[in-house]
Amino acid sequence: METNRITAVPAGQAGEVTTFYSYDSAPVRSLALAHAAWLLAGRAHAKTPVLMIDWDLEAPGLHHYFPRTDDGRHASGLLELFESCREQLHGNTSNDDAEALAGRVLDTLDWDDYIVRVDDSRPLYLMRAGRFDDSYGERVDRLDWDALFCACPALFRTFAAQVARRFAHVLIDCRSGRSAAASVCTALLPDKIVGVFTPDARSLDGLQGVVARALDYRCSHEDEQRPLLVYPLPCPVDGTGEGRLRWRFGDAPRSPSGYQVRLERMLAECYGLSSVVLDSYLDEVQLPQAAVSGMAPAGGRAQAGEHDRLGPQRAVEALLEWLAPGHFPWRPLPEVRLVQAVESLRERAADPQAPSLVRELARLAQLYLGQQSELEAARRIEQHVIALEQGLHAMEEGKRGHGAPRRAGEPSPDALDDKLSRLQELIDSRSPREARALADSLRSTILRPSVAHPLRRRGAAMIKQVYLQEGDKDALLAFTLDEVSSLEGALIQAAEGRPLVAG
Repeated sequence: METNRITAVPAGQAGEVTTFYSYDSAPVRSLALAHAAWLLAGRAHAKTPVLMIDWDLEAPGLHHYFPRTDDGRHASGLLELFESCREQLHGNTSNDDAEALAGRVLDTLDWDDYIVRVDDSRPLYLMRAGRFDDSYGERVDRLDWDALFCACPALFRTFAAQVARRFAHVLIDCRSGRSAAASVCTALLPDKIVGVFTPDARSLDGLQGVVARALDYRCSHEDEQRPLLVYPLPCPVDGTGEGRLRWRFGDAPRSPSGYQVRLERMLAECYGLSSVVLDSYLDEVQLPQAAVSGMAPAGGRAQAGEHDRLGPQRAVEALLEWLAPGHFPWRPLPEVRLVQAVESLRERAADPQAPSLVRELARLAQLYLGQQSELEAARRIEQHVIALEQGLHAMEEGKRGHGAPRRAGEPSPDALDDKLSRLQELIDSRSPREARALADSLRSTILRPSVAHPLRRRGAAMIKQVYLQEGDKDALLAFTLDEVSSLEGALIQAAEGRPLVAG
């Protein structure tokens, strides 16, 4: 397959532009971007077009992670693209407004001249920093981002819109520090920012300043009032658990010297919220620099430890759970995954061949996604789960005629009934710690298809009652998701005529 000149086919709907920014530690930032791009391009059966743009003209490096047969001395890139724009804008005498002028200038470009495909196994593309000939450095010095903006204020915004029409994801590797180029990449171009930072005091200070300026610009300029989501990405130097925790929380729990408190204050202030909590997000999203140094090249084979909880691929995959669908980083992971599950159900229900029961389950998505309160959404979901349980119970009676065999070690109905009676006693006597411990121990058992319908319904209701009394919406939503998944599997099996088996 020819990979140097492949037309960037439109993705069918507008994609999103994400800038990876760091005040320092450019290699860590670039590697994280390269890995994220490779993972995103592999989604949807490797049919998700992704473009990487190397906007770090002074220290370009993305092309090193995707080696090609040429040395870059003849391949045009970002620098040549905006040199062409500058030539067209020079001496412009038209009366076009900024939007029309930007569109006219960019429409003259042949995008294939500036984009190369870097992976044959998936639609992954790269716009290099530029053509690395003997004049490259001088040409970078002559390119004036401020002058381009003054000549056509809509140029960068329109550029972002045009590449987003061609790719599902556009990832920009932004220059470190503060500069006109960094302002373009953080304030004018993106829908989202991934802010990479390290324990160096300057790193988080620099990130906070850039994020605040970008959001202030969006709010104060009418033409730029678009949403901007920010995803912090901590990169600890110390690989030990103690060192990471001290950096995150400070010398004492919730210490103002820890980065989590600083990030929570920054995001709450930027978005006009009273407070945000990043516990769930920061439990998952950390990219130790020691792990990054051993990161497998994008497209290469997985190396040992790559799927470790704090390994590089695991860290980037965790980031994408929030980033790709556009969830706020303060949204708890169980809730993020529940939304993903119901979205998947909605897609399956759109298939005319899907069983009617799958379409019934898809109604959960409509209920959940339209709710403002997570606890209220869980209660609404519960109502539909009860209705689905009744349908499952009727199928079980018709298909089995008798109870399913228990697995080895599985409690008998009488033993399970005794445990549920004990749980009810703990709830009534207001013994929350003991009730929570027993509810947690029963949550997987009670959802097994071999459990009789009345016991399953009774047990699930009691477990939810424990979580509601504690106000633990994360546990409630996670259990509801497990319950929906269990019912979905059993319902689909029953609908297709296969016997239900013990879970």
